[in-house]
Amino acid sequence: MLLVGTDVEKDVRVYKRKIRAVGQMEIRSDLMDAHLYAFNRTTLQDVLEQKETYRSIRLEVLPYLVKSQLRSAPSGGEGTIVDETGNIVVPPSSNLQCLSQHRAIAPSAFKQDLLPSSGGGTHRCCVYIASKNKYCHRLNSIQAYCDINRDVIGEASHLSGYSFSSHNNIIHPSCVLGSKTTVGPQCMLAEGSQLGDKCGVKRSVIGRHCRIGSNVKIVNSVVMNHVVIEDGCHIQGSVICNNVQLQERAVLKDCQVFFFL
Repeated sequence: MLLVGTDVEKDVRVYKRKIRAVGQMEIRSDLMDAHLYAFNRTTLQDVLEQKETYRSIRLEVLPYLVKSQLRSAPSGGEGTIVDETGNIVVPPSSNLQCLSQHRAIAPSAFKQDLLPSSGGGTHRCCVYIASKNKYCHRLNSIQAYCDINRDVIGEASHLSGYSFSSHNNIIHPSCVLGSKTTVGPQCMLAEGSQLGDKCGVKRSVIGRHCRIGSNVKIVNSVVMNHVVIEDGCHIQGSVICNNVQLQERAVLKDCQVFFFL
């Protein structure tokens, strides 16, 4: 059993029947729910039909399924499905293939001692815990988006597929830099982008085929693809989305700029 630290209070109450049902329990506070869930479609439809007042997958549906797997009900052991009368149900071949794929992704979730044959409900809920050499981040805010972009040119640089230069940054060979333009460490310039004279880029990501004029300063920002930034602009802590055009001498701080047709 895994409890996410951000979802529980200081005191956690664990009932004896849950300990008996699971047999082995691990409580951790260093995990983050990535909000990515995979359901059996039939099971999800059945739950939503029975619980018409449910409005949240994370706060209502998922806790209901987790609780149901600990209810007192017969189980046929590893990899089997048991109906309410105790009879073993043979799943169709498509479900067997799906089960085998789940077993390959998260083998620890299918250990016999986690859900013993003496107990357990009609549902099996599993969790995949990414190892330390994997990269996982919850993208649910502008700040998180900026953090992920910085990670790609920092701790998670292997995800970009590019190699860092001697200045600890990534500049695509097709980029054109003007005279006295500087690109600091932990920055990335994607293919086809052009910067004018006397520009400064610090801790930022610039996307593909951007056109940036002279005397432009970009700090702690993300500039997406096909953006035009004219002379003298100062951008700090902002996200500039695809196809945006900034007029000369524009000053942006902690902004998100979108392009609408």
